[in-house]
Amino acid sequence: MKLAAIDLDGTLLNKDQVISPENMKALAAASEHHIVTIATGRAIMDVQAMLRNEVHLPVIASNGATIFDRSGRLLDEEPLPQDAAETLIAYAEHHHLYYEVTVEHDLLAPPDGKMILRKELDQSEEHQETAQKARARAEVQFNQAGWKPQAEISRFIHRGCSVYKLLIFSFNNHVLADFKEHFADRTDIACTNSVGYTAEFNSSKSNKGKAIRQLAKRYGIHQKDTIVIGDSHNDLPMFRAAATQVAMGNAIPSIKEISFYVTLDCNHDGVAYSLKHQLALF
Repeated sequence: MKLAAIDLDGTLLNKDQVISPENMKALAAASEHHIVTIATGRAIMDVQAMLRNEVHLPVIASNGATIFDRSGRLLDEEPLPQDAAETLIAYAEHHHLYYEVTVEHDLLAPPDGKMILRKELDQSEEHQETAQKARARAEVQFNQAGWKPQAEISRFIHRGCSVYKLLIFSFNNHVLADFKEHFADRTDIACTNSVGYTAEFNSSKSNKGKAIRQLAKRYGIHQKDTIVIGDSHNDLPMFRAAATQVAMGNAIPSIKEISFYVTLDCNHDGVAYSLKHQLALF
């Protein structure tokens, strides 16, 4: 038996942000004989919505901060320290930035979040075509399962609610850079990027690699029998934790450099191709 951990954005999802029929079929077939898990920065609610009850898999969500079994039961968690979560939120609110907070059942965002991004884009110097793509990218955030505008998020979190991930979304690269720089010295916070316009913050004790090791141990699977498929920065920890690495055709250079294989891109069912041909899972 092998464990195959598969990223979502830029990997299993195509440009339309859906799992293609071919990829869904490959997931179902592989999961009959192996442990197949989704390892993503997204929240569990969003993953479950995308799988559409067509296949039931263990899920590593929020960049490894939560691990769920096939039925959606929480197996393990590593939330942000309470002080870190509150400090991140306070900084985002002080600078009037769009942010999202992943909690147990919801993806919380400021009630004026859409207006913040609309204003930011209007003030940017993006060309019309680029601005249109940027606007479409923002819509991806608003369409996530569990996305919920919430007033006074900081007060809500202060009551003791666990925060698994905080995401900052901005069309200005310098805003993201300044945000990351401000918290660079904190050893209890880890920052990564998964897709454009974002910076994601988790506990420094969690990442996809650690979560994959935990899941493999739970199922009694040795590291030599672990396989990962991904494309972006937040996949690096899981690539270092696995024996076999598969980079998507659209993966960033640093992912391709440490991979055994490079499969097709996410718009040409690269995951299905990898499962069927490169890894000989069937």
